[in-house]
Amino acid sequence: MFEEFMYQQAVRQTKQDMLKVGSRLAEKGLLVGKGGNYSVRIGENQILLTASGFCKSEISEEQISLVDMEGNLLEGLKPAADIRMHLEVYRSMPEIRAIVHSHPPIMTGFAMSNYTFEDFCMPEAMLDIGGIEVTEFSVPTTIEVPQVVHKCIRKNPDVRALILKGHGVLCLSSVDVMDACYKLECLEAVGQAILVTNALGGAYQMTPREIEGVRAILAKK
Repeated sequence: MFEEFMYQQAVRQTKQDMLKVGSRLAEKGLLVGKGGNYSVRIGENQILLTASGFCKSEISEEQISLVDMEGNLLEGLKPAADIRMHLEVYRSMPEIRAIVHSHPPIMTGFAMSNYTFEDFCMPEAMLDIGGIEVTEFSVPTTIEVPQVVHKCIRKNPDVRALILKGHGVLCLSSVDVMDACYKLECLEAVGQAILVTNALGGAYQMTPREIEGVRAILAKK
């Protein structure tokens, strides 16, 4: 009885946090119209995921669905069409507690480009976001999406931001949904910094010693 009460309290609080994320990202122009979705792992085998077809800045708790790790609807409305992408991350990365997917203007521009981030090294981004990877192109909402996401996770198990080629971005957090939201905000700021840096003639190239120094700090987090 007590465990059920605590579970329901946790679900209610998590839904409230998810509503705050929708409002925050919309205010910052990082979540537009009915696009994007986000989710939170509940326990080990259930996920709260925004429902399909709603403007995320205006949803209520009733527009947040509960599904199991197989994607079966347990409670609520039809979940987001990108559900397979979320499930792939949770299955492949047990440490991940929350995911935010969106189409922020600047980073979606990068997703539409051939920019690879392979030579990218910005200390603050490494500390605030973590690993950044670019997926192969996949048709949104199809089985191709979780497949290309899985490839990136296998390539870099520490990835925390995925640039979905031709689509948008996916930010992952081992903490909570607000932390995933912050990572998305930082990622968009990174995009702005890259554009400014390129306009000023290109980025400063960190030495191997400097890069290792940043990675050492990351390892202590």
